[in-house]
Amino acid sequence: MARRWRGVLLLAAILAACGGPARAQTSFKCDPLDPVADAGWSVVPSLETVGAADSAPYQAGAGGDWFVDRTATLIPFCNYYNDLGIYSLRSYTLSPQVTTQRIAICTAAPTGGSVAIAPYAGSCPPR
Repeated sequence: MARRWRGVLLLAAILAACGGPARAQTSFKCDPLDPVADAGWSVVPSLETVGAADSAPYQAGAGGDWFVDRTATLIPFCNYYNDLGIYSLRSYTLSPQVTTQRIAICTAAPTGGSVAIAPYAGSCPPR
């Protein structure tokens, strides 16, 4: 049982280091396990970000509000592991998915102008 938790914790650490599952929660299904033939195996679905690009900043809404459109390429993975945490060659990926999300980088300041929204550290308004 301790080995199983060690494998789960190792997987969680790997996912965290790789950026973890993407923010966009896209649903997909992995092939189910056969309870008899696949005894001791588990499937761990994950959605990995493999690329991201931001558009040029643009102003929208109230004066001082600035945004970028972030386009991300995500790959759904179906990972199979046994009780010891050993990765199976039966693991596979599905077709890449592309998502676009509007990200606020600056917001209107009460005294006029605009201020950066963390984690954006650039100037407001953007140049």
